[in-house]
Amino acid sequence: MHRILILLVFIGLLSSCARDRGKTQRDLQKIYLAINEGNLDEANELLVAENKLATSPLESDGYTKELYGQVHVLETKTIGDDNQMIVYKLEKHERNRGIQRRMMSEDFKERRAAGEVKSVDEDSGIIVYTVRRAAFEVKTDNGEYRYIIDPTEKALNVHFPNKRKEVQQLMEKYFPEG
Repeated sequence: MHRILILLVFIGLLSSCARDRGKTQRDLQKIYLAINEGNLDEANELLVAENKLATSPLESDGYTKELYGQVHVLETKTIGDDNQMIVYKLEKHERNRGIQRRMMSEDFKERRAAGEVKSVDEDSGIIVYTVRRAAFEVKTDNGEYRYIIDPTEKALNVHFPNKRKEVQQLMEKYFPEG
């Protein structure tokens, strides 16, 4: 009886140590929503220092306006004890005043052939793309988790100095095209 009780307590302790997988998706969604709203300070609170945003990555000109949609975490891979690579799909909504011209562009045709075009609403001029991306969740010196949503060489070298080869292999495995 005591062995069963000790085993249950041990299992409970282990499960309480595991990171909340839903929190990762919520955090990524929060980052992209903050970018949509132009609140880069809020987005940067969840990003590592080497990955902070100075300008919005969204395109917005007289013909095109982009917004981020839903984030869907597909898979996570643990790197070391406290870090992980996150493979996810991100919706990108593009409102385009010249929708017919956009649909005839080589870029659009390539994206459609690659399966990135989720939907097209010609009446409203909105195209929804889904893009497969990678992010990294890293534990900082103060014990908090931060994210790298744009895995640059600088950010990866700073946060994975001893695991750089493992990170490179994961990137090549999940994103062989580069």
